[in-house]
Order: sequence, then structure tokens, then C-alpha cells
Amino acid sequence: MLTTENICMDMQQGMYNFNITERTMCVLPPHHTFGSTVNYVGHYAQGCEIYITSGIKYLLNELKEQQPTHLVLVPLFVETLYRRIWATAEKSGSDKKLKKGMKISNMLRKIGIDKRRTLFAQVHETFGGQLKMIICGGAALNQDIIDFFDAIGITVLNGYGITECAPLVSCNRNEWQKNGSVGLPIIGEEVKIYEPDQNGEGEICVKGPNVMMGYYEEPEATAAVIDSDGFFHTGDYGKLDEQGWLYITGRKKNLIIFSNGKNVYPEEIETEISRIRGVLEVVVYAGESKKNPEKEVIVAEIFPDYEQLKNDGVVDVKEYFDEHVKIANTHMAPYKKVGLVKIRKEEFIKNTSRKITRYNIDKSID
Repeated sequence: MLTTENICMDMQQGMYNFNITERTMCVLPPHHTFGSTVNYVGHYAQGCEIYITSGIKYLLNELKEQQPTHLVLVPLFVETLYRRIWATAEKSGSDKKLKKGMKISNMLRKIGIDKRRTLFAQVHETFGGQLKMIICGGAALNQDIIDFFDAIGITVLNGYGITECAPLVSCNRNEWQKNGSVGLPIIGEEVKIYEPDQNGEGEICVKGPNVMMGYYEEPEATAAVIDSDGFFHTGDYGKLDEQGWLYITGRKKNLIIFSNGKNVYPEEIETEISRIRGVLEVVVYAGESKKNPEKEVIVAEIFPDYEQLKNDGVVDVKEYFDEHVKIANTHMAPYKKVGLVKIRKEEFIKNTSRKITRYNIDKSID
């Protein structure tokens, strides 16, 4: 149950951290708090013009038609735009030119010369030619993607939120960002890490005027997540650095706990594997064996970009990913290494906010 005060205070203390532009396009579902609160209440409060998209399949055409100056998106949309840019560049043979242009642009910026909108004008036309900023939240976003958009002249501000907090909890600012972080908590909010481990990681807890009244007619469920000090336990794991910047590790319910006491955050491994060329979607989990229930193995289930792999001349998709996941394993601690790769023929099932519903996944390995 979110009150008018929850929503208005969240937007008053949160949205004014963003220097939003004059025109946006809403592509998020309005029955979720990210879409309804941020894209409507927060933007109306600042006099921003809002165009409501007709649907995902019309998105690219409507971007060109409406020419938004900023967007509010979940990571899946940002990843899709990123892949579309590179796929288009490769198809036209201009991918090397794009990489070279990024290097030149980054060098020029170091001496105070910013030519990004000129150098990458053709790429900007894909989004209507006016896009300056993307506000992103809802799940982890690979820093490589944030850096790419920054290099071509589009600022990606990554943040963190949860429905029960109306929803904004923390965010990076236009001119104040940290790599890998989801930003500083919004004004008036207290964030703490519950039972942190030796690395300072634990459950993220939030206290402030944006925290919900409780779950409707579910007092026991409410008492289970809001403690006696008024802190809401989010179910997300993360840590705070010395300056108070928040970093997300993963979801508590996704955490893999092995018999040796080691904890593995699937999201961390997914970020590493998503860097492999040809990965459209990946979910990491603990495999379940009926033959040997005590067997412990980390599984990476991948939905590949079959078209891209075909163009690359990849014949055996499973062999290709087995080899590249082995390379990715060398970048991780031994207990985090993927032991089995599964290949999907179809994309993962998602909810209306375009998040993969993990409970639908068959985790069997035999």
C-alpha cells in the first residue's frame, strides 16, 4: 500500500536529482511504480512532455517520429538498443569505423573537445536524433554498455528502486556518477546493510517517507519485511562504500548457497557471461539433479543470438559457448565457476516489466 505522501515525497526527493530534458517517451507499463511514478508523476511535476508509445514493435519508428530528448528504461531495453546499434554497424560494414570514432572522441574529450553528437550523428538518428540521456533501473546493467552510450554522447544514469519504496531508492546524477554503482540514496532516506559479511555485503534495508504502509490485508507479511526500527528489508543484497554509494550484488532469493558455506550471486556471473559475443540472455542458477541430489554445479543457461552466430560462421553453438564460458571462468573465483552450459531455443519467459521470471526455468541437469 503506497500513499500519496510515499509517491510525492519519493519524487520530490528523487526526481530533482535528475536534470531531465524537455521531452520523453514512456515505454514502461503504467501499472508498475517505475512507469507510473517516475515516468508520469515525476515528469509531470517538472513540466516534461510525455509521449506514450503504442507498443514495443512500434518503438523504433516512434523514436524517430517523436524525437525524445531522454528515456526512462529497464536494462533489457537498453541492452536491445545497444545490440541493435552494433548489429546495424556490422551489417553495413561500419563497425570498425564506429570503434575508431569512439577512441578519437574519448581522446578529444580528455582535452575538453566534445564532438560526440557530430561524430555519431548517424547512430543518433536511430533514436530520433535528439536523445541525450537514459534513466535506467529495475535490474543490473553492464558497465560496458553504460560506457558505450557515454562514448557516443548519451548519458545513462543507473539507479535502484523497489515497488515498496515508491519505487526510487538511489540514483546516479547527471554530473556525479560512479562506475558499477546504482548511485547515492535519495534525500531523506536512510539505507543500511543488514548483517554484512567480511566484504561488507548484506541485505539492503531502507527507511524513509517513501517506504510503504504495508502489504494490503497481510499484516504478517508486512511484519516480516519491516523491522521494529522501521527499516524495510528489500530482499536485495549489496554494499555501501565509504562515501555512501550503493552497489547491488543480487537478489536474496536467487542466492546460491553451497554446502561448503560459499555464497554465489548469480547476477555477478551473468554480467561476466553477457560480455560473450552472441549472448542475448543468460540466467545462472544451481543445477538440480534427480540422480545425485547432493551434486552441486553452477549452470549458465543461454539464449543465443542465432543470427549473429550464423553470420560469424559458428557451426556448433554449444561448443562455441562451452569454450567462451571456460575463458570467462578464468576471471572468477574457483567456487563461482560455471560447470554446465545449457542452450535455449527460445527466449526466457518475462513479466510485463520485461524481467525474466526465474521460477519458470527448468533447473534439472539430468
